[in-house]
Amino acid sequence: MALVDENYRDDGRLRGQDQVCVADFLADGDRAQITGRGVPFFSGRESELGVFRRVVNALSRDRRGNATIVVEGPPGVGKSALMCQFMEEMRSLPPTGARRRRWLPVPVSAGEAESPPYLADAIDAAIVGQLSADLLASGGLPRKSAEAAGLVGKLSEYWGGGLDLARARTKAKEFFDRGGSVMGFSLGASRKGPPKTISEAADRRSNTWQSWEIILMIDEAQGIEPGGRHAGGGTLSALHQGIVRAPVSFCAFGLPGTLLALGDIGVSRLSGGRAIHLRGLDDRAAGQTVERCFNLFGVEGGTPWREAILARAANWPQHLAAYLNAAIRQLREASPERMDAGQADLGAAVREGDRARANYYRQRMARLTRRNIEFGNLARGLAPLFGEREARLSTTELTRTARSVWPDMSDADITQFIRDAEHSGFLAPADEGDAYSMPIPSFASHLLGDR
Repeated sequence: MALVDENYRDDGRLRGQDQVCVADFLADGDRAQITGRGVPFFSGRESELGVFRRVVNALSRDRRGNATIVVEGPPGVGKSALMCQFMEEMRSLPPTGARRRRWLPVPVSAGEAESPPYLADAIDAAIVGQLSADLLASGGLPRKSAEAAGLVGKLSEYWGGGLDLARARTKAKEFFDRGGSVMGFSLGASRKGPPKTISEAADRRSNTWQSWEIILMIDEAQGIEPGGRHAGGGTLSALHQGIVRAPVSFCAFGLPGTLLALGDIGVSRLSGGRAIHLRGLDDRAAGQTVERCFNLFGVEGGTPWREAILARAANWPQHLAAYLNAAIRQLREASPERMDAGQADLGAAVREGDRARANYYRQRMARLTRRNIEFGNLARGLAPLFGEREARLSTTELTRTARSVWPDMSDADITQFIRDAEHSGFLAPADEGDAYSMPIPSFASHLLGDR
């Protein structure tokens, strides 16, 4: 029997994660916060959340080889927001399996994702945080208080958590009293006090990890390199293949090329449907985003504002966030008590959003040109061909046009330009055939100076 229903449907209603005060919303700007809580006004992504739920059900049957997800997409498409939503989903899951494991999301950076010691420290820190939250939420000590307090107190002491858990420490008992395995090594139980060696620390870690269903959330995963300074000899590959008996799996989020980067370190043959290529929102989801925001903040007479925001943002998540932020700022300043759209300047809000969008494109172009200034000229030369939103350009056409702009361009230059253009969000592989599209709406217009 499935642990969760895999057919997620966003009904558009406000949820707990949407309950953000206006000051915090304005302070956050257009950037999703990786805190484990869902992003306010997150909308759509039914198929992507369905993939995550299928992984949850696979893990509940202990099918770890089917538990890897790779999400890739251009900047601003909502990868970080989807990562937050996966973490939010985990918060509501019931314990699973015979061991009644609790679900634990652990956000980590790509630069150190291949380092077993770093991953172990990150998992320990997440366990400490969750158990500490349990103690605080209970107003004291929960059931099995001695065990929970011992785990939290000793972890805090040994790994430097710096937590104020005096009450917990007074009830602490011996730390980690079960055997298990981690990273492919069989480990036994120990009751010899604080660990004195790395092996003992790994032993203790293994014991406590068996109580959790752990999913690493790897951000900016395109940066993983087999020869990088943190490379750890195939840790992620072992997790992906399901040959490590510790209850750890992972989801990777990154720019185009993330699948290739993971393949270089041995992560391959993903289960069907586990590779997600993120695109912009559909009309329904974009409309829900604006509706959720306006409904929470009680915006009155906001229909023209909704229409303007949706037209300018063109269903792109980062643009939606920028224009919503600008709109709420203008509404709050003009009518703080009622959020009356009739009292505020819609034109000023649009101009503020336009400035934020233009700055976003300037940052993308800076990334594109940091290796070679000619790449910026190439992008401007290609921009007219991508003026239409659904335009496609074959690799042959792209190469021919590039060489008309830069006659001395080598094959290596073309390959590097395409790679950098994908990472900057200027180009993305089209769904069909050997072709490219411009994934971020209005990028071409920005380069052409249209608006």
